[in-house]
Amino acid sequence: MEWQPDEQGLQQVLLLLKDSQSPDTATQRAVQEKLEQLNQFPDFNNYLIFVLTSLKSEDEPTRSLSGLILKNNV
Repeated sequence: MEWQPDEQGLQQVLLLLKDSQSPDTATQRAVQEKLEQLNQFPDFNNYLIFVLTSLKSEDEPTRSLSGLILKNNV
């Protein structure tokens, strides 16, 4: 059986990835805190893999960032 993301969780991860591209310092701090929280969940890397490999409709910076975060997590 193939892993499928929870839609609400997927939307949260996508929003986080998009917010991380903001130049605003406060937004960057909030993103960093949220990333640290999400790294505690075993499925977080699965969401990143899903964004990177399955969401071809997402923009390249968002998909690339999911791969970068995944690389840093493993």
